[in-house]
Order: sequence, then C-alpha cells, then structure tokens
Amino acid sequence: MLILRRVLLVIVATFLGWRMMSFGISEYYLGRASAGDASAIDRALVWNRRHPDTLYRKSQTIGEEDPTGSSNLLWRSFAENPASSFPLLVLADKAKNAGDRDQADALIRIGAELMPANPTVQILVGNYWATLRNVGAAMTYWSQALVASRQASNKLFPTLLRLAEEPRTIGFFRSLAESPPSWWEGFFRYVTRRARDLETVRTLYAFRRTTDGPPPTREERNHYTRRLKREGKITEAYLVWVNGLDEVEQAYLGIINNRSFEIEPTNTGFDWHLDRTDRVIVTTTTTAGVEGKQALHLTFKRREKPYRHIYQPLFLDPGASYRVTGKVRVDNLDSRGGLKWVVVCQSPTPRVLGESGKFLGSSEWYEFSFRVQLPTDCMAQEIRLVSAGTYGFEHKMTGSIWFDAISMHKVLTPRIEVKSSPPNETSTAEPAGSTTD
Repeated sequence: MLILRRVLLVIVATFLGWRMMSFGISEYYLGRASAGDASAIDRALVWNRRHPDTLYRKSQTIGEEDPTGSSNLLWRSFAENPASSFPLLVLADKAKNAGDRDQADALIRIGAELMPANPTVQILVGNYWATLRNVGAAMTYWSQALVASRQASNKLFPTLLRLAEEPRTIGFFRSLAESPPSWWEGFFRYVTRRARDLETVRTLYAFRRTTDGPPPTREERNHYTRRLKREGKITEAYLVWVNGLDEVEQAYLGIINNRSFEIEPTNTGFDWHLDRTDRVIVTTTTTAGVEGKQALHLTFKRREKPYRHIYQPLFLDPGASYRVTGKVRVDNLDSRGGLKWVVVCQSPTPRVLGESGKFLGSSEWYEFSFRVQLPTDCMAQEIRLVSAGTYGFEHKMTGSIWFDAISMHKVLTPRIEVKSSPPNETSTAEPAGSTTD
C-alpha cells in the first residue's frame, strides 16, 4: 500500500511538472508571437493545446479564412478560462455582424459583468454599443473604464469631446453632471482647452450649475474662467469667478482681491496666483507692522533667473485711470536689479501700463504708489511682481522682502465747470477732481 501511494505521488508530481513545463514553454512561444513571430502560435499549441491565451490568439489569425474554426477556438479559450471576457467580446461582435443581435447583446453584457474593473474590457463594451448608436449605454461603460483607470482618458476624452460638440448628443452629459464621476473634472479641463466652440464649454458648465447635485468645484470654475478670458469674455469670466466665492472670500473682495493676504491665495480666477519656482520660498505669514494679521513674504536663495511668478488678473474699466498703493519692507535683498510691481494690459496688445520703483537693499516698512492709465481698448489686465533687471547679472537675488496692503483706487478724471459771467467779464474754468477707493 505504501509503495502504491509513492507511485501515485510520483505520477502526480510528474504530471504536474509536465503541465508546468508545457505551460511555461507555451507562454514563451506566445511571447514570441507577440513580438511578431507568426509561426510561434502553432508551436505554443503543440506544447499546450489548452492554453486559453494561445487559443484566443490563434482564433484571431484565422478569423477571416475560417470563421467557424475561429469561433470554436474562442469558445474553447473561454472554457479554459471562464474569468476572461475577451473571447466573449469577439464572439459578440461576430454574432452582431451575422445579424444575431440577441446573442450579441447577451454575450456583450456577460463580458462586461465578468471584468467590471478592467478598463480595456469596458472600453470595448462601450465601443460595441457606440457602433449600434446607443450613446447612453456606450457612455455608461466608458465612464466605468475612466473610473478604473486614469490612463483611459487618453483614449476616451477625444471621443467624449466629439460627442459633446454634437448638438444631438451633448444632452447625454446632463445625467453625468448631476452626479459627476471622479473623471469629470479632468474631462472638463480637457474640454475647456480643446473644444472648438465656446458654446460647448458653456453648455457643460450650465449642466453642472442647473442640477440638484454638488455645485461646480473651484477647479471647474477656474478652467471655465480661463477659457472665457482666452475668448475675450472678461466680464463673463469675472462674474463666474465672483459668484463662486464663499462669504469669507467675499469679505476681502476689491479691485485688488485679498489686498493684505489675510486669507490664503487660491491660485484661481481673479485671485492671487503664487506660482512655484526654484530658489524662492513664498508664504503668507505674520510679522511686526503688518496691516491685519498677515503679509506676503518672499525669500530668495541665490536665484539667478528672472522672477515673475506672483500675479493677479484684474477687472478694470478700459480708458480709466488708477493708482496702485502698497507697503513694503526689504530685508537684505541683495540684487543689482531688485523687484517691482507692474500693471500690464494683456489684450488686445500686451504692454506695461504702469510700474512701481525698484525694491532692493534693506528698509523698514514704507509706502509705495504708482499711476496706471488704461487705453480704451484694454480689455484684460493683471498686476504682477517681476524682477526689474534687464541684464542677466541683474536678476541674481538673495534675501527677503515683505508686501502688504496692496490696493488699487480709481482716479476720477478732472471735469471742467464753466460758470456764467456778467457781460464784458472773462469766463473762468475751475478743475474739480478727486480719487476714490
């Protein structure tokens, strides 16, 4: 009895060893086939005629010349690995082409349910429904693929954008907007950058605003305002941004928003944008002499490149005059060129409209100001902190600097008042003007 058991164990071990070896060799030849060696598929089948992936690959090579044989190989592949959807997806496509829609639909649904988290499967299932012009079903499965994998966006975002740009199909995005999936924000960013028509962007944003679900996120509003500004819709962009502010943010609203940096800059819309760059540390923190609780603090550590990484888009009246004021404290800012604030017209022609003096060296807190005159055609503006040097050696900078209470006031244009005079007396004209916050 003991000998019989040993013999059986040897037989089982030999069989398992053979299976493992044949499976491994079959995998090797399958890899050769993937590299372009067409004859390797048959060699793989010689070593293991039940290898599911090899059966699937063989069915693909004979599909046109032997449709029946190809289908049989697909069924065999599925029988060897019932957890794989790929044979069923191909069989569904064959059934559809043969006119058997019932079988095709049944197979495609089973395939989708077998591998719900596989993005490739969900994309293929979505493509199947798209060929049948069932856009709603297609988008359901494409959405599952995007949830499962960020990389799926490279394949699907262009397709979804084409659907959004078609008046007949953009309505299918309304249900997604009601309860936006995890990929929605990335897709909306893609649309704001790639859509040919602004109306496509407007419609998708309107879907988000008119639903009972969560409102548009700060990032969605930011992407939308960027597109609006790019299209020259400055007023619309400002209204979108300002209507998204919460109560705290509204309290610090002004011609220059968050003038004393009392709340953290959001890097969105018409707020402060603090772009990161090397060898510069930017914070909003407290120090002696600030107006309020915080001020803007920059520390330069042997920076040698031009600096222009802090800015705020503005919403000013074309043709009007403004005065910019602020407070600055310089802490051993070693630089030949220093820093300065500039107000720039961005559209239609980029140009500098006004600039402060240069900040460098050391000083206690002091006030600075400069005048800005807008051309009548200047529709988009910004205020930006830049290095003031012209030559490379002037951009070298080490040390720190503080800014606080940066504001802008509109300057009223003086008006002429003509007073009536008695006969034979000369009329006099007196200027009357003022500045307002």
